[in-house]
Parts: sequence; structure tokens; C-alpha cells
Amino acid sequence: MATYDIEIGEAEISKICKCCGRPSSTGHGFVYKDGDSYAVYYAGWSDAHIDKVVTFALAIGEWDDHSSKDDRVCFSIEASMAREKIKLDVIEPGKSPWPDSDLLGKMLSRQNALSHPALGEILTIIGLVLKEQDTLVEFLRP
Repeated sequence: MATYDIEIGEAEISKICKCCGRPSSTGHGFVYKDGDSYAVYYAGWSDAHIDKVVTFALAIGEWDDHSSKDDRVCFSIEASMAREKIKLDVIEPGKSPWPDSDLLGKMLSRQNALSHPALGEILTIIGLVLKEQDTLVEFLRP
């Protein structure tokens, strides 16, 4: 069984939300699988939104000096609270703040993400990020 380590990025960045023009926050981090670089994630949320949702973009693949976005695949996931449990939903790239990033690579469509062999692992990693990054869990709580 693989072991994952989450390294939370330096700080959350406040910016203006594209959909509502009000303040929003963005965080990022790195994921190591069995000690090797494996994934990068971005997380975005806004206190101004009625729905408490954290949107993730999580890319897995190659991260060495010679790799490019073509060596990675990116998933877009929304996390929300449902009946006191965190619910994860795969979403379309158009609902993500990072649909095509030079770092993360091409984001999979919802259909392609749902049939991707790494989806279970991606959901596990998102769950670990939520446990590690206290700000996100606090935001999602009712």
C-alpha cells in the first residue's frame, strides 16, 4: 500500500472571485507518494458564496526537470459538506478556476476523470489534503 505525504504551500492567497467579483482564497500544496514527487494541487474557496464548496485541481504525473504539462493529467474535484460528511464530486474543467494550467496540464473532462484508473487514488489524496489543511475543513463546517 502506498504512503502519501502532503506538503502544504507557504500561504493562502486572497484574490477576487471570477464568478462573483468578491474576495476568494487559494491554497496549494505538493503530494509525495512513497517519498517521490507525485502530485500538485490547488484549492479555491470563497466566504462570499452561499454554497460552501472547495474546488480542487490535482495533477499527477512526472515532475522532474525535463517534464512538461504533457506529462501530467489533472482532475477537478469539488468538496462540500453533506450530512456532516465531506462529499467529493468530479466536475467539468469549465467549473474550475484552473482549466488549463501550464503547470498542472490538461484537465480531464468529468466523463474521462470518472473512468480514469487513478480516480480512487485522487479522491484518497483529496481526503488527506482536507485532513491536513485545517483552513479547508473549518471553511466546510456548517
